[in-house]
Amino acid sequence: MTETPSGSLTTLQRAGLHAAALHSGGHLPPCVPIADLVGLVARGLADPVPRQPDGAFTRSPRCLISGRGREHAAREPHPQLILVPCSSAKLDLPLAPAWEMYRGSYHRAALRAAHALAAGGVGTQILVLSAKFGLLQAEDHILHYDLRAGQRGTVTAGVLRRQAHHLAVSGAEVTVLAGKAYATLAREMWPRLRHPLTGSRGIGDHLAFFASLYGPGRQTGPPPGG
Repeated sequence: MTETPSGSLTTLQRAGLHAAALHSGGHLPPCVPIADLVGLVARGLADPVPRQPDGAFTRSPRCLISGRGREHAAREPHPQLILVPCSSAKLDLPLAPAWEMYRGSYHRAALRAAHALAAGGVGTQILVLSAKFGLLQAEDHILHYDLRAGQRGTVTAGVLRRQAHHLAVSGAEVTVLAGKAYATLAREMWPRLRHPLTGSRGIGDHLAFFASLYGPGRQTGPPPGG
């Protein structure tokens, strides 16, 4: 369990409380470990859901945020999330983990920049925003596909909302290192996201900005033309 600098709550406990506070039913996300849930219940920040009868098929949550948990979440810093785009260039296999499937130079540069940004934070998460599959972790196995954000078949806002809650990032402060189409898609879930590439003139400016984040003497200002 990774503790926050204050030693108060773990990273996933904080993220889980923020996600539960936004959820219509107050559900703690399923990605929050049992040990963390037990800790939240012990502090009165969550309430356990009664166990279902043996043999019942259900996806009921294990815990719900309490009133005290909502008050506590309002005082806790939000989790940090960086989104990078998927890639049109892909591994020539029908199925592979996301980190292997995406081969494009833009994706790789954005991912490298994301890791440089995340290095200075505690518990910053990096996810891929896939036009077809939505939010992906590096180890998620995906099928080969050909689709870009904005095209017919792009992942829906409803799917993004469910994924964001499941991964405990629905309450995150989000930075998108991608072009306009992917930022527009992400805004369906996080309308107040940060998009440092807004106003840039094209892919060349994007790549220059990414390089400024991970290169020698890196800077964190807006991209050229931004």
